[in-house]
Amino acid sequence: MNRRRFCAAALAGLALSALTAGVHAHTPYRQWKVFRQRFLLIMTSRTDPAGDALGDRLAEVLLAELPQSRAMVSRAINLERIASLITTDQANIAVLEHTTARALVLGEAPFADYGPFPLQVIVQTPSHRLVCREDVPLHHGYMIAGALMEHAADLGIRIPEADDAVAVHPGAAAYARGEKIEAPQ
Repeated sequence: MNRRRFCAAALAGLALSALTAGVHAHTPYRQWKVFRQRFLLIMTSRTDPAGDALGDRLAEVLLAELPQSRAMVSRAINLERIASLITTDQANIAVLEHTTARALVLGEAPFADYGPFPLQVIVQTPSHRLVCREDVPLHHGYMIAGALMEHAADLGIRIPEADDAVAVHPGAAAYARGEKIEAPQ
């Protein structure tokens, strides 16, 4: 008798979980989306120690200058993971080497499966770029560029000129021109 009750309970549990699977199937993604909306996540790669260190420094400055951003680094296992997250709108901002950013924009190896994908640069060092999706709002790019450029000498960064592949974020370009962009109401 106990065996029958156990089997009946197990089948009932499986049926219940099957019915509720649709409700809970995307919960982790929704939680990630909410987390991403509350925190400015700067993607870096464990395979790029210099980019990872730069990401830490940028997040530290952004957290100090724009505490409401709650800036922090999120480390991906490799560059392909960053490409996957950015191209599927699960990440917005990343630190990438110049050649890596260009390869993703052009859809070149190792990013042929993810690109071509338009990225925009906010600031850069001689070796790395802080890039974002092109749908990062104008004011956000302006605020990020402004906060980071207050520490340009310490960080070794600048707002670049546009090149033939990676455009400059319009907010960062506006900051570089000395324009004022007000927060949307």
